[in-house]
Amino acid sequence: MNTVITSKEAIMQVCRRIVAEKGLTALNMRLVADECRIALGTLYNYYADKEELVLDTVESIWRDIFHADQQCVADIPFSDYVEDLYARIRKGAQAYPNFLTGHAISIASSKRGEAKSAMEHTFAHMKAGMLEVLRDDKAVQENTFTASFPQEKFVDFVLDSMLVLLVQGQPDCAVLLEVIRRVIYE
Repeated sequence: MNTVITSKEAIMQVCRRIVAEKGLTALNMRLVADECRIALGTLYNYYADKEELVLDTVESIWRDIFHADQQCVADIPFSDYVEDLYARIRKGAQAYPNFLTGHAISIASSKRGEAKSAMEHTFAHMKAGMLEVLRDDKAVQENTFTASFPQEKFVDFVLDSMLVLLVQGQPDCAVLLEVIRRVIYE
């Protein structure tokens, strides 16, 4: 057995590789222990069960997707930010085939509320970034948002639309970008 791989990050590197090569559904405790060349019991020192391991892996993959090639977003138009975010998530989805649908399935089949909470945290992170960029976009028409059409609901709509397009495998979000431009810039 290998005693070198004993950090959670080293285990996560192995988990991300497994998901990239075999998909999220292939992830299990025995395979991860074997790939890490550690005893199964050692892995249980880090993760109580498969669900906890999968949850940590999903969070790790989302961090990898969000922070890969990340650039500063200061003074970027909202539509450009959405286009960049879509491209990053799509690139991540290509690096981790079937991750988006596998992620949704693992959340739905989870016995604990932690999986749903982690998903909500991930989406809240995306929404917060989108909302910050939208608020800083000086090209947005002054009276676009109202009490009945708040920025937060617009960001929810944009994110939901992006996720649908991503799950459908659309190569870009050109129609969504056109809707954004017509709603907030014209």
